[in-house]
Amino acid sequence: MSSTKTRKSRISIEDWIKDALGDPDKGAPCSGIALVHLKQGVGTEEVHTKQITGTTESVAQLAEFFQNKACYFAQDMTGVQSFKLLAFYGGTEPRASHTFTVFEGDMTGGEQIPWSKHEPTPQGLLAQLMKHNEFLSQDNRQATQGMLSMLMGAFVEHGKEKAEMHGILRDVLLNLRKEEHTMRMEQLRYQRETEERAALGRLAPSFVNYLTGKEIITESHADSQLIEGFALKAEPQHLQMMVGMGLVTQEQAMLLANRFTKIKEEHAKRQQALAAVPPEDSNAQTKQSA
Repeated sequence: MSSTKTRKSRISIEDWIKDALGDPDKGAPCSGIALVHLKQGVGTEEVHTKQITGTTESVAQLAEFFQNKACYFAQDMTGVQSFKLLAFYGGTEPRASHTFTVFEGDMTGGEQIPWSKHEPTPQGLLAQLMKHNEFLSQDNRQATQGMLSMLMGAFVEHGKEKAEMHGILRDVLLNLRKEEHTMRMEQLRYQRETEERAALGRLAPSFVNYLTGKEIITESHADSQLIEGFALKAEPQHLQMMVGMGLVTQEQAMLLANRFTKIKEEHAKRQQALAAVPPEDSNAQTKQSA
């Protein structure tokens, strides 16, 4: 004999509430029913608790009430959401429970809409494909978020390295400018000392002759030094003042102007040559810096 296995029909929320209210094995009437949401992972969240003692609502009204509560709660949640009804019988611990599922705010219906299980039927295949797409979307979202986090980390690190590089370049440029300024000041100091020594050299012949009372250094050499010093300071207006005072004639003033111009040109050439010569202690400073 062949035996045929019959599949039990799916119990509805209304049938479960009817059984829970009339269950004689609990020893007390049902005092309340609670609806909780089963979180994906660990833990539950209470949605609503309703006192049954003294209620005048029918079983169908109670079933519709809890179904609406679950659908409203899960209407903006993606995928299948699981809920559990808990029946209390005068105590603080539930003594009966019933689990059902909601898909994006709509009740699932077992064989009609098998979202929670993948049966070998066209509807089961559709549920499997939708579940696969849901997980695929989640994986893509997680991969995208991971890539964005990695790129943001690399961008921040690049910004830090760029800021450090700018700081190093700034310090190098400041040091170069300091070295250029120091070298320029050394050149100016050397030029000034050279000019001072040259001025003392020009005055020395006349000063020596004055102190000794003898022509130790020829007057022509001394006079040329004095004229050179006067020529470097004299301007054309000074010569015109001398002409106006009657100290020199116009012809003499013209000769002096030509002479002063030649002296200034020769002096400028000497200054250019001195500026190109490094200071006396530049070699020693270069060795110390090396």
